[in-house]
Amino acid sequence: MLRAARPVGAALIALALLVGCASTPPPQITSIGELGAAYLEAGGECSELVERYRESEEQPVSATCGTETELILAADADEAQAIATQLQLQEQTVLVSGRWVMRDPQLETIQQALGGQIVTLSAADGPANLADVIAFDADGVVPAEPVPAGGTPAEREPASDMPDVLVVIDPDCEYCDRLLAASGEQLTELADSGAARVSYLPVSLGDSIESGYASTLGANALACVADSAPDAYRPFQTALVAHLQEHPFEAAAVTALASEHGATEVGDCVASAQFAWSVRQATVRAIDAPLQGVEPLRGVPTVIVDGVTFAGDVGDPAALAAFVADPQQP
Repeated sequence: MLRAARPVGAALIALALLVGCASTPPPQITSIGELGAAYLEAGGECSELVERYRESEEQPVSATCGTETELILAADADEAQAIATQLQLQEQTVLVSGRWVMRDPQLETIQQALGGQIVTLSAADGPANLADVIAFDADGVVPAEPVPAGGTPAEREPASDMPDVLVVIDPDCEYCDRLLAASGEQLTELADSGAARVSYLPVSLGDSIESGYASTLGANALACVADSAPDAYRPFQTALVAHLQEHPFEAAAVTALASEHGATEVGDCVASAQFAWSVRQATVRAIDAPLQGVEPLRGVPTVIVDGVTFAGDVGDPAALAAFVADPQQP
């Protein structure tokens, strides 16, 4: 159920792409009927609009026509912007203005009459050092070239003479917080001492309006830090995941948290969700392709060592340490 959103910071506004406005102010729209009429008058071609059933008065009013056209009338402009962002992060292109949101193949034509912003998640290059994982060993971060827009990560050389540890997390995941709280320092020590190569793969599996889209925007913040201050990545990751268990994503608060942990130049990247496209593509790859040759991602957190998936308690650091030392143990 969609509900009025809590404030989620500058990232929601920064994601919007303004591509043109109407020459006259758009009409005031206060009902789904008025929105449907305005849509048709503006050049919309789908005339069989059907209003959707609502379980409560708190839900936005919406009408659909086929699979490609959807009109949504929210309670206010903030909720409309939050809904537009939700659809955008699902890789939908929408037109948003005031209280309403539209999804339709003719958005540019409709925009000429009604104004508003067309928002879309545009393909973009990924961050440095995170492709799709960020890896650490005794020499620090293992450098990696950014994944080009529409491209795939280059294959990494296998870790030699040491365990190869992969940790998959979603920033808005309670059990990921338990894992990092229990074993985050241990994983850092394993890498820094040369006892293992430890890689982290941030993914986005659980976005919601209520969380401020903390999965995607949190993973984007991790990508921002990996790109510009990779040495700060691990302490920031632990702090961010803990923070998001208590608070919705807010760009200003997350930027301040990154600065506290040594990443002082990520404000614009966090606010604009610069690597949101990259996060979505990395998540799709993790779900579609075997991780370390084992199986596609089934949930988070996931820890894999040399092709074997950890099945123990993620909150038990001794169990994880024993697994890293001997992943083949019963």
